[in-house]
Amino acid sequence: MGLVVAAYGPLLEHLTLRFGVSLPVAGATISVHFTGALLGVLIATRSMERLPARVTVMVGMGIVSLGCAVVAVAFIWPFFLAGAFVIGLGFGALVLGLNQLVAYSEGPRRAALLNALNGAYSAGAVAGPILVAAFARDHFALLFLAAGAAALVLIPGATGILGRLPVAAGSSGRPALLVVLFICAFILYVGIENGTAGWMTSHLESDGLRSQDAATVTSGFWLALVIGRVLMTLMPARVPEPVIVITGAAVATLALLAASIQPLAPWAYVAAGLALAPIFPTGIVWLAKLRPGDSRATSWLFPAASIGGIAGPGVIGLVIAGFGVGWAPIVLAAVGVTMSAAFWLATRLR
Repeated sequence: MGLVVAAYGPLLEHLTLRFGVSLPVAGATISVHFTGALLGVLIATRSMERLPARVTVMVGMGIVSLGCAVVAVAFIWPFFLAGAFVIGLGFGALVLGLNQLVAYSEGPRRAALLNALNGAYSAGAVAGPILVAAFARDHFALLFLAAGAAALVLIPGATGILGRLPVAAGSSGRPALLVVLFICAFILYVGIENGTAGWMTSHLESDGLRSQDAATVTSGFWLALVIGRVLMTLMPARVPEPVIVITGAAVATLALLAASIQPLAPWAYVAAGLALAPIFPTGIVWLAKLRPGDSRATSWLFPAASIGGIAGPGVIGLVIAGFGVGWAPIVLAAVGVTMSAAFWLATRLR
């Protein structure tokens, strides 16, 4: 999953040549993917409550495989976007299913385990930009066919997943104020993560880096997410989740602001990845502990994540179309300030 999503950013230049579209139009690929993911999350929210969890995971992987096959054989731009939408559909189901299963499992180290799970996603994302830089020009279809085949091979592994998610009897269908704050914060977080990954390559190229070097820095961003989440497995359980999340949000915001300074940009993007690493998984566990026994509370976070993936890169694309790609890190830093404020407000509620 991480490999495919991280490939979108470095693919933008290739897509402009392959399909004859402009860079802002090519950037719509990221938003289309997350539109599909939003629908996948909404469907999986219901299926995880009504069916054994393994069904949602297995079907999600099958849909991802189908989407990769469609992208691989796409010969016109609308066909390619349709494939990206299908990949997103399966992606959304898997994001909700796998994260929820860990968040509501038993044991005091759920935050560490969920960081490790998301670290695996980020590890796949490290390889995406490098593979695109090396092979996309001559082997575009083969890359996506290989990803689709990998998804098919992994389906039998999901047969060992047991159980269902807990849902509190009589729980309201509308989120409480606390959950609304988490929803807003997660929309902003995913907008930052995917907006950074999707546009940093183009921003660095505008600063004078060669395409391959810019793609390598993009991989460094994802590698920093891996390292940050792996390091979180060593974090003592006594450290409160709110402290981890708010500290990471503040440091990431400062790093993104520094990325607007040309000599600092490559290092600042990597630092932002390291700071962003624990926010998503630790935030899920934070809310799960505040609302134990009711998975619907955290289920709201996954549509929020998809909305962030749709809106974040899209808004940055509008800014780029109007003012130039140099504004990308400043916009991302502004979103980071708002995200930090939303998480801080969540600590004020009881």
